[in-house]
Amino acid sequence: MVIKPMKIRIELAEFPMQKNRIKVAILGTGNIGTDLCERLLRDQDFEVVALVGRRSDSPGLENFQGKVQNIIPNGINGLLDILENIDGAFDATSAHDHAEHWNLLSLNDKWIIDLTPSKIGKPLVPELIDVIEKFDLIEEQVANYSMVTCGGQSSAPLLYAFAAHATGIREVEVSSSIAALSAGPATRRNIDEYIQATENLTELITGCESVKAILVLNPADPPIMMRTTVQMKIESCNLNLIKEEVQHVVKRIQRYVPGYDVVVEPHMTRADLISATTKVTGAGYALPSYAGNLDIINAAAVETARRHANQFSVKLGN
Repeated sequence: MVIKPMKIRIELAEFPMQKNRIKVAILGTGNIGTDLCERLLRDQDFEVVALVGRRSDSPGLENFQGKVQNIIPNGINGLLDILENIDGAFDATSAHDHAEHWNLLSLNDKWIIDLTPSKIGKPLVPELIDVIEKFDLIEEQVANYSMVTCGGQSSAPLLYAFAAHATGIREVEVSSSIAALSAGPATRRNIDEYIQATENLTELITGCESVKAILVLNPADPPIMMRTTVQMKIESCNLNLIKEEVQHVVKRIQRYVPGYDVVVEPHMTRADLISATTKVTGAGYALPSYAGNLDIINAAAVETARRHANQFSVKLGN
């Protein structure tokens, strides 16, 4: 089934279509969407065909005039006329709106990367693909991948390393602190969904049902860097193996998130409690380096899209 395009006039810049690039649209022009757009414009594997907002005076849309070939101010309906020109889309709007966006794109045979905490798509952490059984790529071209949350992406390496070398996991807590300036309106509206999605990912990785996620929007000036602390209550563990595992997975993640690092190594805070803390320094695409929360989720989204699309490039011999 293909939705009949609405007749909407959109002013298009003159841009030549690039061959062999992954052609995408970005839905949303807030902090996440603008950071993502800047990132993709610098990535030779991608071509940003459209940036979609909801009002013509959106600062996000104005910033990309002349940089993105299709600036669309009337929401996803304005994308219908050019759906044939994209392979997939990134949804950086809100958990509430994602279901509608996914329905439209899936009916038109497009994949989507969900950067909202909607819990609709398949949760994925790129560097845990095929490491954890439930984290694998969808073999159909039409797919929906959830990037969960920034706290989910930053905690996942620690959760995996802890769980891989511990027994008797009883409780898990994931606590993230981000600069208040880096949290846009959609993030603030979706706090409850953020907590639920992060807790779901924590349970998926660790197998523990007693999990708790915390998000702190810190108003400090100057703004703080993003930090995420994982604490796990266990019966026993091999601390040396956990430290080695953390080092390995962090190095892999740093290939696409250079600012990701462990600032407090795994350690026992008491006989049955292990803890560690990560920090993410942002690349400064849309906001300064304190906005590591944008970096970790957007970098994961780009890496996931690249890996998904490359499956079909290989199969088609491109």
